[in-house]
Amino acid sequence: MSNLKSRCSGAAWPDYQGGGLLNLMQTLSWELGGPDLGYPPLATDVLAGIGHHRHVCLLLIDGLGAAQLRRLGPETRLSLRRRATLSSVFPPTTTAAVTTVLTGQPPARHGLIGWHQLHGEEIIAPLPLYVRHSAGSASAPQQLADTLFSAPPLFEHFSRPAFLMLPEDICHSPCSRHHAGSSMRLPYRDSEDAFVQLTARLYSPVPAFHYLYLRQMDTLMHEIGPDDEAAARLLAELDGDFGRLLDAAKQNDAAVVAIADHGFVAAPAEQWLDVDEIPELYSLLARPLSGETRMSYCHVKPGCMERFIELARARLGHACWVEPSAELLAAGVFGPGPAHPDLAHRCGDVALIAKPGWNLRDTLPGERKLQLAGTHAGVHPDEMEIPLIVYRP
Repeated sequence: MSNLKSRCSGAAWPDYQGGGLLNLMQTLSWELGGPDLGYPPLATDVLAGIGHHRHVCLLLIDGLGAAQLRRLGPETRLSLRRRATLSSVFPPTTTAAVTTVLTGQPPARHGLIGWHQLHGEEIIAPLPLYVRHSAGSASAPQQLADTLFSAPPLFEHFSRPAFLMLPEDICHSPCSRHHAGSSMRLPYRDSEDAFVQLTARLYSPVPAFHYLYLRQMDTLMHEIGPDDEAAARLLAELDGDFGRLLDAAKQNDAAVVAIADHGFVAAPAEQWLDVDEIPELYSLLARPLSGETRMSYCHVKPGCMERFIELARARLGHACWVEPSAELLAAGVFGPGPAHPDLAHRCGDVALIAKPGWNLRDTLPGERKLQLAGTHAGVHPDEMEIPLIVYRP
């Protein structure tokens, strides 16, 4: 990765050797009687012996990176119980990182590497399971799920029952069904309902593992940006719910671990770059961009790669690092292998890694031009670094 580091000044890359999300899942699997996933455990011992508690809860607060926690809620209970800062995976985005949590495998192995990605010859969105390209595709969500999701679920292999608490609109989706496996899925209406349900479950005398996915912070920060006062108010509300959960956890020998999947950066409106409005560059692509606006995969027409890289560096170099996708694969940024058989195909030929403040997009016929106030999936430290928050009675 040294060449990438030298070319991408200030970039933050994932840690798979003891300081990252993948290592957290290895440690939790060991502690809860699950399989040895084959990766190093966490370098910190803050979770040592956590499996001795009657209940273990894993809260995933989507988007609450270490920087956001530090800036928006430095005196919150969540912040005061932060025990370490970990790295997310690459790219630091929900599709890749949450799948690592649910399977215990890095993106290199589970193969989900962006909000949009190539699957066969279609560009799809792996989580909601729709087809972006090509127009008129007849692929249905369940059909996509059956051929896309290959990494087996992790939680069903723990030595205690596992429960997944998910927003009601995604609780029974093909994606959730696959990644929960035989574990029970429990829908909730809103964050208040989620915490009420989880708190009640802690009073059961039967040892269990509880996973709660909370997406409210991510949704809001995409809309208003990661530094808006409304985000601080929402964090304060979640922190109040967290505090009440800890009161119940103390009474019921329940350990609570809270993490994020990624952080955020602001996305100034004047720093969105339309790649499809550069015809001499966009015409060299065999299909539209995939990936994310902060990390785009380019599938280039045969024989055009050198010209594409040269032109992209000339026209886009102020906004992104232009790297052959083979360099990312060789550097192991997607995690240890063996790699998913379609990984190289999905990465394309060239990666456009956005520099601080920038986002890259193209807009297909029938699509609304994407404009968000906050984004992620790049290599800024604020995107890559996530908090490890631990409460143990």
